[in-house]
Amino acid sequence: MSITIESVKTAIKIGSCVAYSGKCKRLWQMNWDKAHLDKIKSNAGRIYLIVSRSGDLGIIKKIGKSECKGGMKNTFAFYQGGLGGSPSIRTFGIHKLIADEIEKQNEVEVWGIWSKPVKVQVPGLFDTTEMFVTPSIHCMEDKCRMDYHKNMGEYPPWNFQERGESWPEDVQVSYKEQVANRQTAKQRQLKKEEKTNVKN
Repeated sequence: MSITIESVKTAIKIGSCVAYSGKCKRLWQMNWDKAHLDKIKSNAGRIYLIVSRSGDLGIIKKIGKSECKGGMKNTFAFYQGGLGGSPSIRTFGIHKLIADEIEKQNEVEVWGIWSKPVKVQVPGLFDTTEMFVTPSIHCMEDKCRMDYHKNMGEYPPWNFQERGESWPEDVQVSYKEQVANRQTAKQRQLKKEEKTNVKN
């Protein structure tokens, strides 16, 4: 059993991950919902939910947070580019897990929850001023994860750190291969540059 996205009252679906067959180093790409571009580009702190849909029910696979500039679009640019550059195992692993779900013919959706400014009394040196501030995104993330844990007795399947679990073996093996190939390519580039410098 898992919590389905249908039971969540605060999230909005903003896009889907779809198979990619181009020349870039990726297995999937984002297909954003243009009706929510303002939300997708918003710099407000946000919670993202990665959902795998098989049939009528969408299963929450991961709960995460982000405050980076560029909004949700930039948040998922990191995951989308998880096979290029020097990704962490988390970025690489989520990219691969999403690709695995797509290969199983499951739809992978991205849902978001955004922090909203609230009016508070902020004390300064000489007086207290009423201001609008946004709640800590960490509090929102903790609340979402606690809600999930309260209902399920555990954290979402892809929240490996919170679950106290290692990444799946196939992800670890693929990541080691990725790192080894990157180091080999870097060594070849260095040798090429050394030969060029000798000639010059």
